[in-house]
Amino acid sequence: MSGSYTSDFSLLNSTFWVDLLSQRDVSSQVPINYVTQPSIALTAACFGDNQYLGDGGSLCLSDLLTIGYRRFIIDVYWSNSNQQWLLCPISIPSTTTLDDESPYKLGNYTCSGSFDLTTIMDVLRSYIQSSSADIDSTLLFVVFNVHAAADSSNPDQPASVLSGVELPPTSHLLGNIANNALYGLIYTPPELAEERSNLNGSWYHGTSSRTTVLQKYFTTTTNADNILSTPDGWPCQAYLINKLAKRFILGRGSIDPQLQGYNASGDDPYIFPADYIEDVIGVSTTSDGNGLQSGCFYSSQTTSLKNMNNSWALSTLDGTTANTSSSAALLLQNYTGCGISPIINQTLGGQTANIEVDPYRNMSISSMWSWAMGEPRNASSLPGYEQIPVNSDVLRCAMLDPTSNGHWRAGNCSNAYRAACRVDNNPYTWIISDNKQSFSDSSNVCSTGSVFDVPRTGLENTFLYNTILSTSNTTTTTVDEPVWINLNSIDVQYCWVMGGANATCLYVGDSDSVARRIILVPTIAAIIILVITASTLFVKCNSNRRISRRKRVSQGWEYEGVPS
Repeated sequence: MSGSYTSDFSLLNSTFWVDLLSQRDVSSQVPINYVTQPSIALTAACFGDNQYLGDGGSLCLSDLLTIGYRRFIIDVYWSNSNQQWLLCPISIPSTTTLDDESPYKLGNYTCSGSFDLTTIMDVLRSYIQSSSADIDSTLLFVVFNVHAAADSSNPDQPASVLSGVELPPTSHLLGNIANNALYGLIYTPPELAEERSNLNGSWYHGTSSRTTVLQKYFTTTTNADNILSTPDGWPCQAYLINKLAKRFILGRGSIDPQLQGYNASGDDPYIFPADYIEDVIGVSTTSDGNGLQSGCFYSSQTTSLKNMNNSWALSTLDGTTANTSSSAALLLQNYTGCGISPIINQTLGGQTANIEVDPYRNMSISSMWSWAMGEPRNASSLPGYEQIPVNSDVLRCAMLDPTSNGHWRAGNCSNAYRAACRVDNNPYTWIISDNKQSFSDSSNVCSTGSVFDVPRTGLENTFLYNTILSTSNTTTTTVDEPVWINLNSIDVQYCWVMGGANATCLYVGDSDSVARRIILVPTIAAIIILVITASTLFVKCNSNRRISRRKRVSQGWEYEGVPS
């Protein structure tokens, strides 16, 4: 069966939508291997009830995409008898046709014969088509775990070892199937190798200030012909999406012993080898389960990148903690603040995401390393906001709040605070200005060799936060006072941008396109209004479609404030 992305704006309040957009933008020039992304195992999130049905699976993946998941681990099962890749661990009986919608009870599993890997690929392609504009575009990561499907006549027995003609033919290799479904959208291993060999002709050729990758994150060499190359660098999301129009990175995970003869090298043109885009690290949690005892990449002793290389760092969230709201929220913040992408490999609350999405959304929100809960607020949240001018700078500038574990809050741009200053463009080296200024004057208070800036990853934010805590300037400030970071929405409300008080919104066109600006500014507001309207007017319809989704406060998480 074919699948399609089903967007459901009622799953997002407008604050979360702005959080996702602004955090994506501040990280957009960091190499993709250093940007944390919430990762989720599709089997646990969508098929934890052993129901492998197309409508439920498509809806589940759609929901996960909507609520901010960008990295997916997908278990696929080669069925020799069906000659297709299934999501179900059991081959479909040979008496059925491949387009049969009827579910089959196969041991402990219920599976539809028409639901296979192509359905998932269709949903992903549909999502990309629906999010092609700059304001919606995201980069997705998909890792395939390769298995052999058990025989339908013995569904409770392990799959047989496959060899020779029983293995997937060339036309059915995962790379070829993915390329056929996502043609032109995949950033491939050969492309990476070619671009690494000549940065003058790739990442630094014809790129704008928006799409140039930050070089401090990787090593480079220059040959006798003055060609710049890198042995370990990766491009940034802004380059991949805005210059190359690439939206997918594919990787291979594990391969079952029964399928060891699989032609993995045949996937090399499209899929990165095992462990190439993931480095699963061991962590241990504190006794209260809220923090990391070991595994964190933050160090108070050094700010050198080579001593804390968190490239592609991932770790699976403890299953017990994942179902405890308060512990999970704090632990997720510690994961991303430590430079680690959390992997969720649990059926949260015993329900799949297409039945009860709230726990999965809560986990996604908690993995945000930037804004504090309920932020960024706007002036409508303040008493007497009707008297505040539309173009006011009230709550339009971002500050790091030490009392909120280093998360950000929206502040009044005219207030005087110290400024966060990045030293020599190094990711993890910060100083705090001695003097306090309004936001617009903060670019003038950083000392020589440093610039007013904003953290671009969770780990950068942790280094800045700890710099603030350790700064001894008690004669003019206290450790609890906020610090300006270089992010504001002065130009267009809800559109948070870097570059100082005069920076313009990225989504309203350039200076010679007034007409486009007139169109797109209301569009941003319209999207937010749509989100709010959908949340209030369509709850009944939504609950009819998702019988179990009547509750919007789940397991102890409750979210405050939405921009109006």
